[in-house]
Amino acid sequence: MRRLLFVLCAGTSLAAVATAAQAGGFQIRENSAAGLGTAFAGAASDVRDLSIIYNNPAAMTELQRSGAEVGVSLITPSSKFSGSGSDAIGRPLSGQLDKTGDSIPVPAAFLAYVPERQNWRVGLAITAPYGLETDYEDGWIGRYHALNSRLETININLAGAIELQPGLSVGGGISAQRAEARLTNAVDFGAVMAGRGVPGFIPQGADGLAVVKGDDWAWGANLGLFYEPVDGTRMGLTWRSEIKHKLEGSGRFEVPTNVRAVLNAVGSQAFQPLGDVRANVSTPQSVDLGLTQEFGAFALHGTVSWTDWSSFEEIRVRFENPAQADVVDEQHWKDTWFYSIGATYQLDPAWQLRTGIAFDKTPTQAQFRTPRIADGDRTWLSAGVGWQASDRLALDVGYTHIFVDDSSIDIATATGNRLTGSFDNKVDIVAVTARYSF
Repeated sequence: MRRLLFVLCAGTSLAAVATAAQAGGFQIRENSAAGLGTAFAGAASDVRDLSIIYNNPAAMTELQRSGAEVGVSLITPSSKFSGSGSDAIGRPLSGQLDKTGDSIPVPAAFLAYVPERQNWRVGLAITAPYGLETDYEDGWIGRYHALNSRLETININLAGAIELQPGLSVGGGISAQRAEARLTNAVDFGAVMAGRGVPGFIPQGADGLAVVKGDDWAWGANLGLFYEPVDGTRMGLTWRSEIKHKLEGSGRFEVPTNVRAVLNAVGSQAFQPLGDVRANVSTPQSVDLGLTQEFGAFALHGTVSWTDWSSFEEIRVRFENPAQADVVDEQHWKDTWFYSIGATYQLDPAWQLRTGIAFDKTPTQAQFRTPRIADGDRTWLSAGVGWQASDRLALDVGYTHIFVDDSSIDIATATGNRLTGSFDNKVDIVAVTARYSF
């Protein structure tokens, strides 16, 4: 038990670094190597590992033994911007085009308790269901729109399930979710001063930096339904609530010396070096339907998922300093649908082969898209394998390549810096999971 608690605590600490959104928006589906192998087809209806605790708590009644599971998904995105920009007086924006591609680990941990000869189960899931990170070089052409954007979450979900009658189960859970966010961008103080008629300043002539960060704990809930009308035909339905975060933290401005001298001379309290900030960020509600049909050793799986992204209308940072106006990035996202189909084949008692394909619609709209989340429609191609190494130990490996449609951008800052172009994106994901049954 001490070893198990150590593993779960390690999973908790690692989950805090999960920062790559690889579903639409800033959603992260990667909580299972077995699920990744089928592009998460049947994630709510097929109990192939302990990630079912999170994906559909009602289906926990299909678990036959208590156990623990830990895993990690290594996500490697590649993003390249092509385009140009102009400042408030029409001159080209200086700076280089940028390309990013750092690998990011996304861990997950699960614990299931299966009492003997009982019709109920309980489980604990530690995951990172939402997150993002985009990181650009300080001197890139879109620096006034975004430099670093990071949202990290850790979700601790305690869930239970009960079998109402053979083949029909219900379940639910409570989630404690922590969110941490950090946003940075360059500030064109040259344009700010020139716009106020201060002599000696021109756009791009006096760059500064803005950094805001905050964190919060909040609560959510989830419900699940599992139904097996006949042997080999399974259906799962899961609802997960919106979780509203009220982030509190600090805002910092790095202001050039000549700009600070002007602000002090006129008695302005704006752009102070440090102050308190607040921002509201919500992780959206979602509904997942999973279907599984077995044909002996071969099985087909499907998933249809809806996410309520329309609740994400803007990123608004409020400063406690009354002289500092709110900073607003309009988003106006749309609700999205995720579709996947997959197959598994039980090669022998020890080995299972998996494959899948998925389509994931972006919630972003071109007229509001920013470099912070330059998202596009995604097509997944997945494959994986499961190995029952012994009576107690099982290992899973999954791989996915995500083709991302080019995402165009044409947006201006409040200081008149316009960025126009498109992002060429793609993603590779490798996941490994180990599961131990008691």
